Amino acid sequence: MNSAKYFCQNCKRELKSNQEPCPSCGFKMVFSSDEGQGRESLELRQKQKGFKKFMKEIISGWFPSRNKERFPEGVEKIRVIDKEKDWYREKVKDVKTSEITRNIEQPLRQHNYKYEKIIKRRN
Repeated sequence: MNSAKYFCQNCKRELKSNQEPCPSCGFKMVFSSDEGQGRESLELRQKQKGFKKFMKEIISGWFPSRNKERFPEGVEKIRVIDKEKDWYREKVKDVKTSEITRNIEQPLRQHNYKYEKIIKRRN
């Protein structure tokens, strides 16, 4: 047996199951729904004395693309810059098609010529 009771949201009178509009005040409940997509990103930096700005940086998540025609829904990006281990890694993927548009793993000194000068000064 169904023991659920229904009440008018406006005048609080008891109604028969799903009775609309309310016979007492004429109130009619309208439901509306909308869907949205949440996107997030994360940026971490590890700092240590002896390293300019940061020792390690990790960027991960959704980012809007500069090229709105090619990637209208943005890109998923993972980037790791590790100065201590001299390593650079970046992977960029189209959100809509999941196509990997950029995949780089290489020593940081090959990726960034300025960083190579810094390493030479330390040694």
